Amino acid sequence: MDATVTGQADLLAAGRAALGRAAWSEARALFEEAAAAGGAAEAWEGFSRAAWWLGDREATFSARERAYRAYREGGDACGAARMATWLASDHLDFCGDDALASAWLRRGRALLRDHGPCAEWGFLTVLEADIAFLAQGDVATARRLASEALDLARDIADAGVEVVALAVLGSALIASGSIEEGLGLLDESAALAVGEDFSETAAPGWALCHTVSACAGVGDFGRAAQWCRAMHKWSATWRARHFFGVCRTAYGEVLATGGDWRSAEQELLDAMEDLRTTRPALAAPTAVRLGRLRARQGDLAEARALFEAALPLPQAILALGELELAGGDATAAADAADRVLRRLGDASVLDRLPALELLARAKAAAGDNDGAAAATDQVERQAARLATPYMRGRGRLVRAHVLLAARDHDGARRAGEDAADLFTACSAPYEAAQARVVLAEALAALGRPERAEAEAAAARDTLALLGASGLRRTAKSGELSPREIDILRLVAQGHNDARIAQRLFLSTHTVHRHIANIRTKLGVPSRAAAVASATRDGLL
Repeated sequence: MDATVTGQADLLAAGRAALGRAAWSEARALFEEAAAAGGAAEAWEGFSRAAWWLGDREATFSARERAYRAYREGGDACGAARMATWLASDHLDFCGDDALASAWLRRGRALLRDHGPCAEWGFLTVLEADIAFLAQGDVATARRLASEALDLARDIADAGVEVVALAVLGSALIASGSIEEGLGLLDESAALAVGEDFSETAAPGWALCHTVSACAGVGDFGRAAQWCRAMHKWSATWRARHFFGVCRTAYGEVLATGGDWRSAEQELLDAMEDLRTTRPALAAPTAVRLGRLRARQGDLAEARALFEAALPLPQAILALGELELAGGDATAAADAADRVLRRLGDASVLDRLPALELLARAKAAAGDNDGAAAATDQVERQAARLATPYMRGRGRLVRAHVLLAARDHDGARRAGEDAADLFTACSAPYEAAQARVVLAEALAALGRPERAEAEAAAARDTLALLGASGLRRTAKSGELSPREIDILRLVAQGHNDARIAQRLFLSTHTVHRHIANIRTKLGVPSRAAAVASATRDGLL
């Protein structure tokens, strides 16, 4: 054998060994040397893998394209299709460019048209499923393609395709409301991810990311935390900052919902740094989750900036709509909800739920009781399909808001009690406090002041412990006028605007304006947050 060929083969073997040890820089140097010695397609492919793990965007694209051309010239359709698939993934992850991603996937399919079942077919199909699910919100197509990939994987016994196909299919099933079946597939995928060896190193991380995100999204926080720990271990082994950046975003939301806002903030900030450094196109969902935490903490300006940076992500549109509703603009909030619902298919149960929640509350605030009730019916139906206590609690909380606005105070009481119980059962203290605030208003309207004050006090104590709106206020509580303090004290006792107006001989409009001014001065997103802030400063 020619000495040059022998040397190149040795370099390729050493490069593969370095990849197997997660020695990315060493692998990159070895493959670069092998490419210089002969320019083999395998050398450029190995170089691209090392550059990808290192987060070097330009080197990844360049090497993948050179490997693609070299495989084409050498008549290796599978190799060329493999590079086309990864180039599609890169255009999404690095650039957020779904058009180029789709073009590379079409090229890959054309290359494999006359080829039998193989891992390349499987990964191409499961990536198409992932794009349909995450980028297009097309749950039905995602389910179909992920099922095809799973069947193919089991026919050819490829664990890498199988683990990702299980995860994408499980996530799509959950999103469409088939919770039990979806969670079962996610558990199967995650168990395979931590217990199997894979020729495609990225496959288990890809699967675990889906598992953690889907479990957190449906409110199964215990499952999400369990598999996030597995993801963390995997990421540390393979030095995969960008993978854990996506995963820790979901985990940050788990921590925030559980009341550990300090840890949640750190997770989300770290995730933003990881993703902005290595995969900027994947950072938008993290920005939305961090913005929601900032809104609860009281930094409305930063929250709005984070939401606007994540547009046109549907979650960002809804988050901005929530800010508009908290600021008193129910019409803008309803428009935001309607805008998102127009973009989502009816099959996207999980994605549609937040938009329907916002729509119901916005219509209630605008006085459209019939429209609010119709939206609430949809919320509760979908929350029941999603099955977890957290989701059912969200449905009951929306019902409580809508019934309170319609002056069905006893109905609001029952719904508020249900929501508080469900949120308490799944350790969601902020949401439980929100439910108690609505419950206190309903009880006060029913002429039960002692229990109303008890519920309001419990809500205030919880919000104060969490640090709701107390970390980044834009003005001092001492700047509130005596009239504003009187009004806020009545809010804390569970009274609604009409009752406060009656007590203070004001118009309801004037009370509403005073409360808006209070929120502006304190830099807080809600009445409950204003009460917590003023309580902490000893004003009430």
